[in-house]
Amino acid sequence: MSDTNQNSNEQPDFTESKEDTTQPVYLTQGEINALQKAILFLKFECEETESLLYSGSPLLNSVLEKVRDVSAFGEYAKELHSRANEHAERFMRAKLERSYGAELAPHERTEEQKIEILRSCMYPYPVK
Repeated sequence: MSDTNQNSNEQPDFTESKEDTTQPVYLTQGEINALQKAILFLKFECEETESLLYSGSPLLNSVLEKVRDVSAFGEYAKELHSRANEHAERFMRAKLERSYGAELAPHERTEEQKIEILRSCMYPYPVK
């Protein structure tokens, strides 16, 4: 009784990352709007400092850029996001400071590192 699909000598190769593999995804304009709103809420309205893990994520920033590029309102969003957002920046700086202050084992960060973290979290807005 042999099953060619269950060879005990073959193991899945988990050493190769599939993270960079691309897949086509088809979204309606409503789904694109919802995804953008969810990411922007997570970044600029969610008070929880744990959300910073996602706020500065290069992967989520990439998703935000891609859905903005295909959105029916993409040109408007690019124009809007090309300008500094003082309210969002104050909010993000305060959230980052709360996060740094709550660390059980504080990390030493240079000012340059802090600015890079802020830039990543502030995407798609530029930092003043």
